[in-house]
Amino acid sequence: MKQLRDILVRLANVLFTLVLVGCLLSFGLLAVGPHVFGYRTATMLTGSMEPGITPGDVVVSVPRPAQDVKVGDVISYHIPVEDHRVETHRVIEVINNEDGTIAVRTQGDANAEPDPWTATLEGDTVWEMQAVVPWIGNGIRALRTPFVQDNVFWAAIGLALMLGLSMIWSRNEDEEELMPTPAPARLPVSVPAATEASHASYVAALTTLAEDLDPDYAVFYAGQWREMLPSRLERVSAAVDTRDFDAAMDSVLSLKVSSASVGASDLSDAAAFIEAAVRERSWETADSLVAMLPQVAERSQQELVSCLAA
Repeated sequence: MKQLRDILVRLANVLFTLVLVGCLLSFGLLAVGPHVFGYRTATMLTGSMEPGITPGDVVVSVPRPAQDVKVGDVISYHIPVEDHRVETHRVIEVINNEDGTIAVRTQGDANAEPDPWTATLEGDTVWEMQAVVPWIGNGIRALRTPFVQDNVFWAAIGLALMLGLSMIWSRNEDEEELMPTPAPARLPVSVPAATEASHASYVAALTTLAEDLDPDYAVFYAGQWREMLPSRLERVSAAVDTRDFDAAMDSVLSLKVSSASVGASDLSDAAAFIEAAVRERSWETADSLVAMLPQVAERSQQELVSCLAA
């Protein structure tokens, strides 16, 4: 199952990356580029310029003075007949009219005969081909087909779902890696006795608070912790009794962090054991640990008072 999930995640990421890169490149070439760099793009629809330009290629043209056009140039211009569409063909003759205008005759490289018209260039500039980008035009034309337009919404929804699932699975894997694995053999079976090391932890924590903040605030904070300890214990007990996972995690983490901040290492460790049991939904183990909390808390308060008095 995990192997299949990994394959789907990779597939979704690859598809999303390819679509994103393709969209960005197409948008930059067709929408942004002409405004920034002053070129024009046109999709070749026929094979009249093969093999140099094939159907579906995008022709990139830049403006140049009309008077500089010469035989051999490939230009894009409006034909003077029918629908006046834009045609991209090679110049085979340049005609300087008496009125100062310039006309051209053109022919497709793949055509046996010249185009059956003479086109007068409009304005002072002509658009000359500078580059050909293959295949992009095919994608644009495909997007305009009824089938794609009718189904693109569902395709986008499917891609979004695949991306969303890949993100959820990746996040779950990260959480599993970060989640501590409980060690039942290490769970305490009795309340440990007070030691010099536990007393030293209070001194170190309160000294840190005094140095980082203020000595008076360290004493005030320790007093606040003592006042709030009973309510914290009640929250842990109630959450474990009702098997409320979210409430249990919230209350036990609050107890663990606040106890560590004043140096109550035994109480903080006990909270950590409860946290591990709750994560594994081992509620019976959590019940046993919660039952020992009042004793640990009572001794922790006594040690804190002793430390403050010293």
